[in-house]
Amino acid sequence: MIVKGYLGNISLNEAETLADKGIYVVNAMCVGGREHAEYAYWKMVKSFSESKNIARKRHLELLLILSGKRQIREAMKLCGVETAKEIVAISESEFELPLKRDDSVLMCNAEKLKALGISPIAGYDICDLFFENSAMLELER
Repeated sequence: MIVKGYLGNISLNEAETLADKGIYVVNAMCVGGREHAEYAYWKMVKSFSESKNIARKRHLELLLILSGKRQIREAMKLCGVETAKEIVAISESEFELPLKRDDSVLMCNAEKLKALGISPIAGYDICDLFFENSAMLELER
């Protein structure tokens, strides 16, 4: 699994073209670390293999999992690339994007949690809350 961070953004059309090639790009504000991106990717693959997917397209299912939302429109608003200043790209094959590489955008932080509408909880690691948020979607399937 290859997960890379980039500064800048790409258009929705570019994101769809990349998704057709197996490269999924999301707003970095929805990613709470490399492990969170990998977790969401494998959950997306599993949901399609078990026919439990909500979205018809893999890149949209990935947005649902990362955002923890059930509505595609909400997930796109939170995790879509249209308004992103930093993106995360995920693929099973090697790739490069025409943007400045910066893996620091993968780091989890309280600002990202707040963007997803999640309040930090005393005694919980901030990074763990990203996983909890993504896992909640599984309960709603």
